Amino acid sequence: MKDRTARMILAALLATTPADAGSPLAVIGPAPEVRLTDAQGRPFDLANLRGKVVVVSFVFTTCNGTCPLTSAKMALVRDRLRAEGLFGTKVAFASISLDPTRDTPDVLRRYARIYDANPASWHFLTGPTDDVDRVVASWGMWARRSPEGSLDHPSRIFLLDPRGRQREIYNLESLAPEVVLDDVRGLLAEEAERR
Repeated sequence: MKDRTARMILAALLATTPADAGSPLAVIGPAPEVRLTDAQGRPFDLANLRGKVVVVSFVFTTCNGTCPLTSAKMALVRDRLRAEGLFGTKVAFASISLDPTRDTPDVLRRYARIYDANPASWHFLTGPTDDVDRVVASWGMWARRSPEGSLDHPSRIFLLDPRGRQREIYNLESLAPEVVLDDVRGLLAEEAERR
């Protein structure tokens, strides 16, 4: 029993150690698969963003709590990354709906306009309920519908490196433009050293 516990602790430590000696961000694990539909009604595969740093959030358009705050903070992060010449070229965003029944591509398109989201670099995603539920669960996320119809869910924003690995998980408090910019720079430098 002790041997098994020791192996589990060692595996957990190895799974969260930095990818390189100079990297401050641990490798949490590979990003789960995401194959959904974007706000333009086209098939979207998160794997197609490999080579870029990606920020992944989970929101829904009728939310009156953390979702608009998350999207607004992501817009601020986007603006900071854009000012550095990184957004679109080296960084992309993906926002996955937690309410695919209501969040059709047309609804997501209107929502994206509120945040001046360019669909080439900030992808709002939906799809059939079963597919979205599978994606949401694979990221360790959840959404529970109350009897009144509102959704309760955690606020987590994931940072992926260019190889598609989870490297950081932010919450609303830690999702600050300068923090994300520093993390993005670190991941890009790490990738440049690898080549």
